[in-house]
Amino acid sequence: MTNRRADSNGRAGANDRPADPFKALGNETRLEILRTLYERMQGDEAPLSYSALRDRVGVADKGNFNYHLRQLDGRFLEDDGDGYRLTFAGFEIAKVIDVDAWRSHEACGPVVLEDGSERGTVCDSDGGDESLTAVYEDSVVKIRRGDETLSAHAVRPAGATDRGMAMDALLDVASTLWQHTIESILEGICPYCHATVERRLAIDESSAWVHSFRATCTTCGPLGGSHVAIAAVVHPAVISFCWERGVDVTTRPHWELPFVDDAAVTVASEEPTRLRVDVELEGDRLEVLLDETVSVVGTNRREKR
Repeated sequence: MTNRRADSNGRAGANDRPADPFKALGNETRLEILRTLYERMQGDEAPLSYSALRDRVGVADKGNFNYHLRQLDGRFLEDDGDGYRLTFAGFEIAKVIDVDAWRSHEACGPVVLEDGSERGTVCDSDGGDESLTAVYEDSVVKIRRGDETLSAHAVRPAGATDRGMAMDALLDVASTLWQHTIESILEGICPYCHATVERRLAIDESSAWVHSFRATCTTCGPLGGSHVAIAAVVHPAVISFCWERGVDVTTRPHWELPFVDDAAVTVASEEPTRLRVDVELEGDRLEVLLDETVSVVGTNRREKR
């Protein structure tokens, strides 16, 4: 919630800003309170009593402790009568400042990704400029073709370490997270702050994907984008068409789908802008029509006779 005032037309004043929520965190005692409650949540869902919390934080002066507690109460933590627990905002902040969650790690990969082949083969240094590869570095799983990154998604180091830094498992995690992120963006919801997202078509011959889209959150700003065919992947007509032919696009990584490629895209019209994505399986074709916002506006089946 914010404290922004509205002008006579109902608009929020441009210079009215909500109180800085992070100002309350600029103190080691308050951070320790959050850390203590966060650690409590890892092993016990029960709230922590006032006396137990003060003892664990290690503040002998009761008045001093109460002062710091008041700076967090109601926003980052709450007292439900039985003790203190983190609010949703408090949990999010505590998770971010949890140093162990962002432990350093060595890069994993690269591995070669060939359609229909086994994952996990270490990429040879002279594997070819057009090799499709995957690497995990800087807490991000990246899918590359040569030197160009086609898609990328963060996987927290804690999750990577929990899976033994196995590239096979990291690819599965990244694929699932990527699908959820794309579904959220296509619904107009920012996956980070849940504000409104706008999409626009981008056609650039010099890019890794000639036909792509860009997403922008009204709060967070640019969110990146992907190939336009991703919009088709989550459409019910495409899901059923592929399912009937033995392909589950809800679980198949997008880099293994042959129609997530510029070769499957045709400019159907320029006024209005329409792109056609051809999903072809077993000799049958489903034509998916996209508009300038990369929304599906029509489908057409062309089955072999």
